[in-house]
Amino acid sequence: MKNGLLVISALMFLVITCCSSSGDAPEPESQKKRLTLLTYNIRHGAPYNSDVINLNNIAAVIKQSKADVIALQEVDVNTKRSSNPVDQIDQAKKLAELLGMEYYFSKSIDYKEGAYGNAILSKYPLSNKRRLDLPAIAGGEQRSIALATVTLPDGKTFEFGASHFDLNTIRVAQAQFLNDLSGQLHKPLFIGGDFNATPESEEMTLLKKEFNFSCIGNCQFTIPVVKPTKAIDFIVYNPQAKQTYSLLSGVAMTGQYASDHLPVVAIYQYD
Repeated sequence: MKNGLLVISALMFLVITCCSSSGDAPEPESQKKRLTLLTYNIRHGAPYNSDVINLNNIAAVIKQSKADVIALQEVDVNTKRSSNPVDQIDQAKKLAELLGMEYYFSKSIDYKEGAYGNAILSKYPLSNKRRLDLPAIAGGEQRSIALATVTLPDGKTFEFGASHFDLNTIRVAQAQFLNDLSGQLHKPLFIGGDFNATPESEEMTLLKKEFNFSCIGNCQFTIPVVKPTKAIDFIVYNPQAKQTYSLLSGVAMTGQYASDHLPVVAIYQYD
């Protein structure tokens, strides 16, 4: 009996020694860091079938998502539509104040004595903030991408963009623009956007040549907010981002009625 116990003890020691000495042992999940991203077309803060603007509701949805970095579309800055008789309202700045975040606004067009476009909100420092025009049809509405470098607490950086594609066929050229941008940067790049196109469309098929989508399986519908029928809002990320950040989940946040779109949240983990 004693000899049997000695053999078992020796085997257990060997197993423990082999496992602990292996340099290929995976890092425990609890030690990995998480990055939560959100994209949200906020319809200038007004819900579906309403003109009543309420940025507190938009901020509440963002808080619920626990997102670290957010891409916003359809943001008003100092427009007559979104201001009141006393104050001009910079929606990007106001949301940043409500959430305690940094922000960057990228104007796409002049609108009602103010500006209209995309914004980035971030818990983490933003640098190298810039605006890039997307390809546009002559005489059509200009669309843009807000782009910035995000620095995480451990010093890692990535590029993050907020974009909004057009309603017409120029979207194919806009998708190619993002593909080219990824190739030029040679850095991890995430883009949150309202792409105005479904996953199987020509433009999204083209985008998939360079970017991965945060949908796992079928992409959840995001519009209209009540009984949605189409998926057009996505978070996408390029090969350099995929090397460092592993996708854990990507879903539409159902039950949110602060806008006419549902927000999309993606959670990644990294070392």
